[in-house]
Amino acid sequence: MTINTNNLALVTLLAIGLPAMACAQPSVIASTPAAGASAKRLSQITLGFDAPLAPGTAGAEITMTAMPGMADHPPMVIKAFTTQTSADGKTLTLALRKPLPAGSYTVKWRATGADKSSAAGTLDFAVE
Repeated sequence: MTINTNNLALVTLLAIGLPAMACAQPSVIASTPAAGASAKRLSQITLGFDAPLAPGTAGAEITMTAMPGMADHPPMVIKAFTTQTSADGKTLTLALRKPLPAGSYTVKWRATGADKSSAAGTLDFAVE
């Protein structure tokens, strides 16, 4: 039996590439507010992902990292919000009970993709 080297190369690429593509970690491709941006009267934060998330696996923490006029402001965890994933599984919404006060914030998110791959990241922004 003769093996065509072109076919062998194709089979090798597929064997290497497909498992990596199947296990791609979810990543944020858009957010409101955008990373590094400033917002006013912010009562909702959204994270848009490049692939659907597994139901019930996404979560986030919001921390105020600085407050205007307060030197050495200690980090303050914001707990007054709920999370919801969109019907298509690609958007995580953090709905705040009341708008965030002026300051700098970090959102730490974690999610599991529909393919069971997990990822985490941060989003930094400010509120005027």
